[in-house]
Amino acid sequence: MFSGIIEKKGKLVDQKKQGKQIAFTVESTAWDKPLKRGESISINGVCLTVVSIKKNQFTVQAVPETLKQTTLFQIRIKEPLNLERSLSWGDRVGGHFVLGHVDGIGRILRRKSSGKSFNLEIQVPPSVLAFLVPKGSIAVEGISLTIQQIGKQSIQIAVIPHTAKTTTLGKKKVGDLVNLEADVLSKHLTHLVQSKSMESLKK
Repeated sequence: MFSGIIEKKGKLVDQKKQGKQIAFTVESTAWDKPLKRGESISINGVCLTVVSIKKNQFTVQAVPETLKQTTLFQIRIKEPLNLERSLSWGDRVGGHFVLGHVDGIGRILRRKSSGKSFNLEIQVPPSVLAFLVPKGSIAVEGISLTIQQIGKQSIQIAVIPHTAKTTTLGKKKVGDLVNLEADVLSKHLTHLVQSKSMESLKK
């Protein structure tokens, strides 16, 4: 589990096919506490497992389903990546609970400057839109953000200068694809309400 507060940016330095899987090797500056094999790490909002470590590089593996359901299929060598290690008991949760299980892929429709900040309008799949509420939380590329407005097929979010500088959102442009994960609490609540409704109809 993560909080959607990006710890640092890394970059992709290698990718290799391993059967139907792809191994991604990422380079970053040193962590305060060294990475360990087997631990979970969020890369652009996708929860992956560290399988090997070498100096300031680590390698993860993505299975076909992950490649199909996320934007990992399109990342290229030297591309910057959002990185966050999984939470430990007692850590502060500065954003919201993020599982790293991407619900869908969005597309940036508009980018509009607002002082030193900027607003993004992101096209959202209907399957994800159903779980969103105004002023609620959403993870975009693994970043915990607040939904400003919800349209019929899109949402609007505001990106402050700090977020633009410390994550990959600062370089995103119209047409780019982004990983989306709805708030897990909203998903569970919606499922519970729908289940109760179905039970009532059966009676």
